[in-house]
Amino acid sequence: MSTRYSIIIFWAFCLPLLVYGQGYYNQENFGNRSLLLSGNVTGSVDDLGLTYYNPSRIALIEDPVFTINAKAYQISSLDLSNVFGRDSKLSDSRFEGVPSLIAGTFDIEKWDKHKFAYSFLSKQRFRLNFNVSQEVDPEMIDNEDIDRLVGNFHLDNKETDEWFGLTWGMKIKDNFSVGISTFVSVYNVSGLYDVRFSSLSGLSDVDIFNNEISYSQRSYGIFWKLGLAWTLNKFDLGVNVDLPYLEVISGGKFRYQNYLSGIGENEDEFAFYDFRDLDAKRKEPLGISFGVGVPLGKNKLHFKADWHGGLSEYDRLVIPPAEDGGTGFSFSEELRSVINFGLGGEFYLNEKLNIYGSFSTDFSPVKSRSNAFDIIDEEERDATFDEDFFHYGLGVDIKLKKMKVVLGSTYSRASGDFSDPVELPSGQPQVAGADDASRISVSRWRFIVGLEIPIFGYDLEFK
Repeated sequence: MSTRYSIIIFWAFCLPLLVYGQGYYNQENFGNRSLLLSGNVTGSVDDLGLTYYNPSRIALIEDPVFTINAKAYQISSLDLSNVFGRDSKLSDSRFEGVPSLIAGTFDIEKWDKHKFAYSFLSKQRFRLNFNVSQEVDPEMIDNEDIDRLVGNFHLDNKETDEWFGLTWGMKIKDNFSVGISTFVSVYNVSGLYDVRFSSLSGLSDVDIFNNEISYSQRSYGIFWKLGLAWTLNKFDLGVNVDLPYLEVISGGKFRYQNYLSGIGENEDEFAFYDFRDLDAKRKEPLGISFGVGVPLGKNKLHFKADWHGGLSEYDRLVIPPAEDGGTGFSFSEELRSVINFGLGGEFYLNEKLNIYGSFSTDFSPVKSRSNAFDIIDEEERDATFDEDFFHYGLGVDIKLKKMKVVLGSTYSRASGDFSDPVELPSGQPQVAGADDASRISVSRWRFIVGLEIPIFGYDLEFK
């Protein structure tokens, strides 16, 4: 038996977990009501989420506003079914904070027609930390000599993208305004894949395998959002253009360790590579959003459709050949163009209570993406979770005597099949039910509590 191959088989089920939170365009929303409306506010945003959704809407704000979206929380879960045989299941759930927004407006004396805002938002805060240690039933392994088999797998993926922005807007006509938001992006992504495997054969023969891969990529650059807004007799209309990302500073690191001992004479392995200051690149395509807000009496409907262009294959991180003759490797990525859409409703019950409901799509743009397991087993594996998400929002806006309270929640879900991970080199399944497709499901609940309190002529929002 090849101990090394057994390790790859045993932990292959984790492949779909590697990047399921990355590569989507509508995972995060900003602003109390914009959250409940699932971001369907390109043409009708009325909070300082406008710095992100449509900067031209700032020209429609009558009074200066200071907004703090304090940390909210979410419950997210990931389920794997039919792993290592029929009816088997693995689950992981976590309770954590979610990205936030701080924004405010300001004026410049003698520039009466111009409106300005600043904003700080967490565009992305993703982490997947999966740690498994367990003994494997020897019957699952194609080797009668193995008495005991223990595997350890640690997966830790992190991605953050912090935006710092300034927004300008101006009315061109009474019913038409333009605006621009400029955001400086501080982006960091890192991954750790640590596989350890030990087997006992007979009374004393012990095989040890350790394979660890870690990498990081940083990118500092600029995003621009160009907005147009019209206020017409029967509806509000908005267009927002996301220009391609302009990268200013980039770089990356990569480390590889591979140790194998005990399986036989002259078969031990020792490899250690540590590369720094690597060539790295981040790309984000052109995007265009179109939105409409339609008043229906005291109610209002919000509709949005957005398109994001594709990207031909490019190298996110380039790893040079090792000095001992090992080949180089590139973490590559290719994106397809996608169209998303959504609908939100704001329903008036009485002077003190409005109800919000919404739905939006979040289709994956990832066409292909390499991963660390390509290096481990030197075979191409598509480990990308590229299923489509669907987002739902529901909440209320309560108007009290001296404040407004926004309460609600959002729910997101995606699921799909992935190929059976337990298979011998000969192609014969080793577990009952392994012919059935395995399935992965991801879900997320978010809970929103917002306050709007007028203080010194300002409206303060806390979420």
